Amino acid sequence: MPRLFVALTPPRSALDDLANAVQRCAGLAGEPRWIPIERWHVTLAFLGNVEESTMDKLTAELGAVSGARLRLSIAGAGTFPPRRSPRVLWAGLSGDLRELSTLAKHVRIAARQARITLDRKPFQAHLTLGRWRPGDPADRAVAAALAPYRGPEFRVASFSLIRSHLGPNPRYEILQEWPLS
Repeated sequence: MPRLFVALTPPRSALDDLANAVQRCAGLAGEPRWIPIERWHVTLAFLGNVEESTMDKLTAELGAVSGARLRLSIAGAGTFPPRRSPRVLWAGLSGDLRELSTLAKHVRIAARQARITLDRKPFQAHLTLGRWRPGDPADRAVAAALAPYRGPEFRVASFSLIRSHLGPNPRYEILQEWPLS
């Protein structure tokens, strides 16, 4: 069963700009285990393990999702959870966030139409930059250092169904992409 999610990926120029800011934080005490730039994305819906028999229905439902092209920029940073010992370091977004939230809502509806059970976590627009494992010395100083970051504006013209290949060298594979009007 493939492990899937639906996401949008900022253009490489926006990711490179963020990577420069992240590089300045590397080496801070309590930094997370950094996620490679190739895996930075904005998850619209995590689908989990999906039966092969569901794929045609899922791609048809996702193909029916419509939305406008988005103007976004990567801005700010924080951690999940926000109050207890952090587990995830993330970069936020600014710009057409209402439209982005609507797109995520429609993607989740499409997944449910394909009979996929989703988690109940509310959508929060972000890119995961790093993770702390239990027992790692975690410090919010990295998030504080990235909090003032404001990247260049970019346009998002599509969203994708992506397969996650886990293992010692995790990677993502775009299975299908749909344009935004």
